[in-house]
Amino acid sequence: MGTRIVKRDYEVFSGHALEGYFQEVFIEQGRYSRMGGWWDRRGENEIDLVCENEFTGALDFFEVKRRRRDIDMKALERKSEAFFAKNPTMKSRKISFAGLSLDDI
Repeated sequence: MGTRIVKRDYEVFSGHALEGYFQEVFIEQGRYSRMGGWWDRRGENEIDLVCENEFTGALDFFEVKRRRRDIDMKALERKSEAFFAKNPTMKSRKISFAGLSLDDI
């Protein structure tokens, strides 16, 4: 029974763990003043990491996947439009998009 649960939930757990890893790296680097995941109320648009540097004006969006080939940058940019619809004042920031995977560890 336990093995089945581990196999069933492994992808979700490992994805969250990888997001947490990159957050910790960014905290240690001091790159951002605020960061976290973002999703809309319907759960249709989820961004793994939205990282803001309030001092430089940078706003970086990250898609985090275990395998680099699963990163969809066009989807990330579409999801950011939902983010900006809810946070229109942030659209004037220096915006960038990037993908992170196990290859980036």
